[in-house]
Amino acid sequence: MLQNKLKYNLPLYSSIIIWTFQIFGLIGILFWNSQWFINATPLCLMIYFGLVISNGNSSSLSFISIAFLWGLLAEIIGVQTGILFGSYAYGETLGLKIFGAPLVIGLNWVTTVIICASIVNKLKIQKHYKILTAIALMLLLDFFIEPVAPKMDMWSFSNIDHAPLSNYVTWALVALPLQLLYFYKKLEFSFLLSMNLYISQLLFFIALGLAL
Repeated sequence: MLQNKLKYNLPLYSSIIIWTFQIFGLIGILFWNSQWFINATPLCLMIYFGLVISNGNSSSLSFISIAFLWGLLAEIIGVQTGILFGSYAYGETLGLKIFGAPLVIGLNWVTTVIICASIVNKLKIQKHYKILTAIALMLLLDFFIEPVAPKMDMWSFSNIDHAPLSNYVTWALVALPLQLLYFYKKLEFSFLLSMNLYISQLLFFIALGLAL
C-alpha cells in the first residue's frame, strides 16, 4: 500500500524537488555564492533527467538512448564544424566533454524533448500539430536560455553576443525526428512533472536574464 501511494505521488514529490532546486539556485546565483551554484548546474541537470525518466515507463529506454546519442552527436558536430548551430564553444560549467560537447548536454536533450512532448500530449489536436507545438516549446525555452548561457560560462557564440537565427532553425530540425519518434512510440511521461519542470526552468532563466 505504501509503495503504491509513493508511486502515485511520485510526480508531486518530484515537482517539489524541482521547484526547491530552482528557487534556491536562483537565490544562490543572485544573492549568495553565485559561482558555487553555477558549478552545480550539471548535477541539477542530471537530477532533473533522473526525475523525468523515473516518472516514465520501461518501454521508453530505447527512446532515451536514441535521444541522448542524437542530441550529443548534433552538439559534437555543431561544436567541431560550426555548421549546425553556428560557430560556438562550450565553457567549463557543464562539466566533462567529449569532442568539445558536454556529456550532460545529451541528457538535457532527452529531458527537454520529453517534457515538451508530455505537455502537448494533453492537447486535443492532431499528432502533427502536437509535434510542431512541442518543438515550439523547446525553442521558446532555448530563446530565454541563450542570453544567460554565456554569463554562466555554459556556452557562447563566436564573434556575436547572441544566438544566430541558424541556432533556432537547426534546433527545430534536430528536435523534429526525436519528437516524431516520441509520438510514434506513444510514450507516456508525467504531465504534472513535465509542466512543473518546464515552467520552473522558463521562469528561472527569464529571471536570470533580467537580473544578470
